[in-house]
Amino acid sequence: MKLKIGSTYQKAVTIVEKLKEGNASIFICGKSGVGKSTLSYNIIRGLLESGVRIVVIDHRHAVSFPVELEPYVHRQDVSQKPLKLHLFGASDNPADAAASFADTITSVIALSNTQKQLLRSLLKEVLRASPAPNEVLEYLHQEIKSSHSRSAPGLENALAPLFAQKLFEDGDIEFSPGITLLDLSSFSLSTQHIVEEVLFAALLREATREDFSPTFLYLDELSNYPLRSSNALGRILCEGRKQGLYALLVAQSIRVFKSEQRILLQQCKYMMCFQPADEEVRMCARLISSSGGTKLTSMLKSLQVGEFMVSGPVYVGDSDTPTTKPLVVHSKSPEDVVPANGPLAIPVPSDTEPILPPAQIDLLLPLDALDDCDDEEAAPSKPETVTENACPLLPDSPSEPSIEPLHLRDKSSAPQEQSQSQQLQLLRSAVFTSVPMNSYYGNYNCSWPPAQVQPETFSYPNMDFSSLIQQDDAQISFQALITP
Repeated sequence: MKLKIGSTYQKAVTIVEKLKEGNASIFICGKSGVGKSTLSYNIIRGLLESGVRIVVIDHRHAVSFPVELEPYVHRQDVSQKPLKLHLFGASDNPADAAASFADTITSVIALSNTQKQLLRSLLKEVLRASPAPNEVLEYLHQEIKSSHSRSAPGLENALAPLFAQKLFEDGDIEFSPGITLLDLSSFSLSTQHIVEEVLFAALLREATREDFSPTFLYLDELSNYPLRSSNALGRILCEGRKQGLYALLVAQSIRVFKSEQRILLQQCKYMMCFQPADEEVRMCARLISSSGGTKLTSMLKSLQVGEFMVSGPVYVGDSDTPTTKPLVVHSKSPEDVVPANGPLAIPVPSDTEPILPPAQIDLLLPLDALDDCDDEEAAPSKPETVTENACPLLPDSPSEPSIEPLHLRDKSSAPQEQSQSQQLQLLRSAVFTSVPMNSYYGNYNCSWPPAQVQPETFSYPNMDFSSLIQQDDAQISFQALITP
């Protein structure tokens, strides 16, 4: 399989994989309108050229393909034409088949332990009776209804989507060459999840056959699908690669996934991140590389529409050696990418440097390495010294007295409380001046302290010092309230 995913430095970027011999799953993420669909269609086109089957799930009748891919699309409305598969597996042992079906169902339907045990025991008895494969569910429904167990009514209600309509038909899975689009838009969300889980589990069983054709599951809006290590989709990511069953997953956001789900997504061999939302930049950086860091996040922030960062072994140009470091790629082919400033004269970096596309060469410095690039903690800055005039001029003063500014000490070094004598000294330095000062209410001369008053007290008939000092968290300000 050879997939051309875009270009960098006017050279094609290609994925080369030997199908059924290794992992080839792909995860694409990025906010809306940045080019995820274009890249997905380019990958699908390359998969079709390589003879790979593609299975698409359509939840809301919203999946569409470019005009050139439409001839390869085979649509199937599951509400009109049931899926053909072996619902209970190919095992001849009724106990094993019943246990496998119960495990599949309980991964998407919440059943109590007693309900699960009841389902296993009743289904085992039905399979032992060897009814026709397409009649097993009908017989199972009758057994549940006739059961005297207290868990039977709840079990019947939980399995109602399976009993209400015919979703499956016994037989080998039949997918046409090209793209098989399964339309589930007619079903409720719970029924959709049941159909998906049964289908994915059946694909895992089919993949163990030697004649299984390599198949990709294309799941857009991945957040709409249950993803757990215990369900079939999680096992496809972890185990399907051994048999040629892969996934092409697309999501707008990764914040919606829990930590264990993001660990499962890292099972994909190729991560392709378009420009993420601002609050997801660091999360995407960690998804691409465990080291993350400021340099990688700055590259993600600077991505333009159509540009993405790929993590995984890709080949640049005619090189026989894959690049394993994160690489910025443009989703267009080399001939469609115009360099920022004419022809490029910059050599292709080595594997130790993440590569920037032509449009970014003049904007960002290349990274030397992604190791040890975590955010550096900024050193705490020293508080600046606040300088204010201790006694600001009154309005319309004809002369401006020369007043030395008061330099306040840092709050951490100043005592929290001052004694009364210290306050008086501060008042004395603030108010004292030998220059006559004008106010709106006439002239007055300041002298401190008056001869007839003790140093600890003061008396001015025209001034009120009751709110002389006000202190906030930044500075000390002085106000003189003048009364006539």
